[in-house]
Amino acid sequence: LLLSDYIDSTFEELVDPQTLSNSIRYFLCMLDKIGDDFNIDSDVLQSWKNEIYATRMLAPLIGKPDILFDVNVPGHVGPCLDILRQVFVESFTQTAHKVNKDSPTQKLLFHKDVPRYRKLIGPFFKGIEPVNDQAFWSEIYELSNKQKAELKFNRQLTFQQLYDLFIGKYRSEILEDFEDMEESRDLQFAKKVEEIIDLMEECSTNS
Repeated sequence: LLLSDYIDSTFEELVDPQTLSNSIRYFLCMLDKIGDDFNIDSDVLQSWKNEIYATRMLAPLIGKPDILFDVNVPGHVGPCLDILRQVFVESFTQTAHKVNKDSPTQKLLFHKDVPRYRKLIGPFFKGIEPVNDQAFWSEIYELSNKQKAELKFNRQLTFQQLYDLFIGKYRSEILEDFEDMEESRDLQFAKKVEEIIDLMEECSTNS
């Protein structure tokens, strides 16, 4: 029951218009404007929104959160997240939710929940307040400045991570490749790289 409550609260949070950033609201409202300007059928416009918000934007993060967040997803958790991803996407569709013994896992597990989730979608899109250009660009600049302030490049640490993950592990192969290439052999790349590796190993040992 606790897991079910957590899933419910997460899905409800994702379809709460008050939690959307100005950037997402701006883009969804832009689709509305395009629909009005070109007399796009309302069902087609809704399918655009469903596809962009649910399928393209959030579904990949639900199924594979490690593509954006620094988290480790255990092997046994991956299939569970994929089921939640499919349930979330299906909640944005309007096709009949029929269940039988041959239905996929997500339909069998969430056959009572999907209709309830679908009832949240209409009010979600209708509750999105328009965002003007000034508010949109203000948020973009704020995020950009925040990233510049927080993301500090540490050259020494970066080299050390490259060494730990790759160079140290494949030291002999790297040096052999440099020796095999005529251009690098003439420039004594192998010797220079080996000196750098030795220095990095010394720094790693001292730290």
